[in-house]
Amino acid sequence: MTVLVLGATGRTGRLVVAGLKARGVRVRAVSRSAPLPFDWDDPGTWGPVADGVTAAYLVTPEDPGFRAGRVGSFLDRADGIRRIVLLSGLSAGYGSVPMASREVPVRRPGLDWTILRPGAFQQNFVTPPESGELRLPLGPRPRTAPIDVADIADVAVRVLTTDGHAGRTYDLSGPRALSYAELLEIASRRGGRPAVYVDEPVEAWLARMTARGVSEQALNWSLETFEAIRRGVYARLHDGVHQVLGRRPRDFADLGARHQGATVRCRRTAR
Repeated sequence: MTVLVLGATGRTGRLVVAGLKARGVRVRAVSRSAPLPFDWDDPGTWGPVADGVTAAYLVTPEDPGFRAGRVGSFLDRADGIRRIVLLSGLSAGYGSVPMASREVPVRRPGLDWTILRPGAFQQNFVTPPESGELRLPLGPRPRTAPIDVADIADVAVRVLTTDGHAGRTYDLSGPRALSYAELLEIASRRGGRPAVYVDEPVEAWLARMTARGVSEQALNWSLETFEAIRRGVYARLHDGVHQVLGRRPRDFADLGARHQGATVRCRRTAR
């Protein structure tokens, strides 16, 4: 068994690579900058990375303009792959077209597919913003149940190396919902820099992001996520980690020093 890991230098990919190697699984770790490169925008790189592999961990760009048809085209070329784990996001479950469309191509006959749908990453909140304020249009008291990327990777590794997960979609969250104020308070205690959440009017946020050159397409995708956060979608708890691993997911308050250097994402806060 050789497992192809796309995005092998990313937050989940590098942990999936480590987890598979720790289990003695042969891994082909690829990214745009790898010796054997992979680029979703360059179909010429697809065939070489897929040659001889039987399973794959697929990560697609966090870009609303990504064409989901590329996933299907890649799988057409990678006809030796029999087991797929696709990293999707909770937004696919409430109808986000950019994310949900990427799931469609993997649900094909003859393929042992599993889809992982995490929400916000705990690592997005590790380091308080230097300005001391996290300004987002999420309402007065937004809540989310963020998940540690290490839990996502552990789930992916288990699914890739054991049977019984074919045709399953696992929604993944942390063990409890926290307000953004609570998340920043915990991060501030750890990082030694105070920070607060500010409910910014949508118009003001749009003006700031537009001034930074963020595309209209990306802004609309973020606004879709923000609206779901305001509805409480990301505050719901999911048992995907327990279903696969038989344990409770890691708590944000216990996030260790190994994640130092992560930064708060101010455009989008969930998948």
